[in-house]
Amino acid sequence: MITYFEDYQEKLLYSLTLVGSGFAYLYGAVHLYNGGYFIGTCEIVLSTFGVINILLYRYHKNFDLSADVILVLMFVVLNLLVITGGLERTGIFWIYTFPLLTFFLKSIKKAFIWNGALVFSFLILVFMQKAGFFKISYSFTEMRQALSAYIAVFLIAFFYSYILKNLNKNLWKASIYDPLTDIYNRKYIYQSLELEIERIKRGLRKTVCIVYIDLDNFKVVNDIEGHVTGDKVLKEIAHILRNNFRKVDLLGRVGGDEFLLILENCKEEKIRKRLDRIRTEIEEKFKKYGLSLSYGIVKIPEETADMEKALKIADKRMYRMKKKNKKPKGVKSMEIIK
Repeated sequence: MITYFEDYQEKLLYSLTLVGSGFAYLYGAVHLYNGGYFIGTCEIVLSTFGVINILLYRYHKNFDLSADVILVLMFVVLNLLVITGGLERTGIFWIYTFPLLTFFLKSIKKAFIWNGALVFSFLILVFMQKAGFFKISYSFTEMRQALSAYIAVFLIAFFYSYILKNLNKNLWKASIYDPLTDIYNRKYIYQSLELEIERIKRGLRKTVCIVYIDLDNFKVVNDIEGHVTGDKVLKEIAHILRNNFRKVDLLGRVGGDEFLLILENCKEEKIRKRLDRIRTEIEEKFKKYGLSLSYGIVKIPEETADMEKALKIADKRMYRMKKKNKKPKGVKSMEIIK
């Protein structure tokens, strides 16, 4: 799933390419008109690569790759501007955009690497000029002042990005996890199921099993021990369920004591055996409450490829098992916890 921050990153990729390529084409044309054939040709060629990159992104959707291409192009352009000076020696001012873009397009660690590489490339240019290998458009003093300002912009971008990305991470976590059990919440697990079904329809996934789980006699815990104890029991059961399945399998809490499992490339018989082991573990651990679990399994797409229908079938099968597991009439809640 795409987070809000990732969505903005994608929009920046498009807008940066549009605006950056537009300016590069404009300055390239001006340079060519004024006789600066080398820098003009480079700007037009590099901006064309930028446009091709964003067009390809619409198909492969590999954000990191497209962001790397954009940053490589900017890296080359900024070094060329330092060497040639750009229009009336104003090219050096464009270097201050680089820290902001790297921190927005990349992780903090990768942004550090990108900025370090750019500063290092500038230092090499200054060293080569002082050694007499070739001449760049700016003196040592101008480059020193520019890099000092660059570091100031870099630090501001770093702290802003650090705060923003941590805030986004916390908000994202709060939006997809159940605050009590720390497994996925109802909204996220249902959205994940929709996505898995869509992958099956597109041939990207062969089969998926969903398991609807409901705890038996959980009301006893809340009625006799109170909701604080009930919450602790739910946390422990969620932990048991999570530890008994693979990391690729998704587990969510969809109700008070109801859970939904989504399992990739599943084998129903193996799932039943595992769930029966889990039920035995829960019955032993919470014997004084008479806790158990019931479940219903649906295999997608063999039985259905419709999400609502699959959930209804799983729910019916779970209730069918619950009726079989039901305690005989006349057994009271107080008798269960003796």
